[in-house]
Amino acid sequence: MSTDTPTIDAPTIDAPTIDDGAATDAFVGRLFESALGAMDLFTIGLGSRLGLYAALQEHGPQTSTELAAHAGVAERYAREWLEQQAVTGILEVGPGSAAERRYTLPEAVVPVLLEPTHPAYLAPLAALVPPLGTLFERLVEVYRTGEGVSWSEFPAEAVEAQAALNRPAFTHELGGWLAAVPEIDERLSAGPSRIADLGCGGGWSTQALARRYPEAVVHGFDIDDASIAMARRSVAGSEVEERVAFEVCDLAGPADIAYDAATMFEALHDLSHPVQVLTSIRRSLVPGGILLVADERAADTFTAPGDPFERLFYASSVLVCLPGSLADGGVGTGAAIRPSTVRSYAEQAGFASCEVAPIDSPMFRFYLLRAPA
Repeated sequence: MSTDTPTIDAPTIDAPTIDDGAATDAFVGRLFESALGAMDLFTIGLGSRLGLYAALQEHGPQTSTELAAHAGVAERYAREWLEQQAVTGILEVGPGSAAERRYTLPEAVVPVLLEPTHPAYLAPLAALVPPLGTLFERLVEVYRTGEGVSWSEFPAEAVEAQAALNRPAFTHELGGWLAAVPEIDERLSAGPSRIADLGCGGGWSTQALARRYPEAVVHGFDIDDASIAMARRSVAGSEVEERVAFEVCDLAGPADIAYDAATMFEALHDLSHPVQVLTSIRRSLVPGGILLVADERAADTFTAPGDPFERLFYASSVLVCLPGSLADGGVGTGAAIRPSTVRSYAEQAGFASCEVAPIDSPMFRFYLLRAPA
């Protein structure tokens, strides 16, 4: 994330102990706040999908009747949603009766909810979490059997939300990440080059690479048909369309082309067979070529309780990443991926070296994997 992204500070809650009333009360409070937060995500999701926030931004303070007309929803639903949003502290509200009250979208929340490339944009969280609920019974099943959940089983809304969450970082920060690694940046800036973007998802990283290197041809690969379809839609008509191509593949054989460099952003821990994929990437690189891997900045060793980011990594792993990486008889890396794991995978795949890159990011840790010369 950018250096402008607010630091997440949350109290550490120790595990409750027997006969510790204060600890029990604290845990009760935590679960209650979690329930409120979950319901906030659902109501924010409604506001986003129905265009309620967009209508408030476009038309200014409105009554429930006015918002219903502008957004094309029923007034009674608009009124309840507006009141809830005011009660939960997202919207501001003026005086008057239920029919007279005007609701305002504060300027401070506009970039968070309505600006897809802003570093503070987090509205996709409300599109990511609710759809995962449809997989709950499937998760119960695979937790008992040990099987995985293929990416095609995950809701399309969740896939789109994941791509949207990473888009601001690729838009604003990818250039800085690459500039911090002159070995890659200077090579790709020197003239025509070919770059493979593995696990490209919605393709925002692929487009950002093409913009960073105007003479490069960039190929985005992903195993998920829905992601590649989304990537093709997003690049259509853009200034980099002629230099960007997307392909669905299993990543164990991305192409027969020799690439000067390759990237893999937040995908290694999701792979069912990471060593096979890394071996394929290594073979597709020119001698001495480099693969830049970005993945979760998990703690070097297991630590509990963890900070908010560690909690995010593990929760994501329990619900999404581990089931995905166990599909097709996978190894089950999980989102709490550590440097020792990446180095082991790189060594097994035949890379000459693997080192942590000097790139500052609270969310991601970057690795440079060098192919033999």
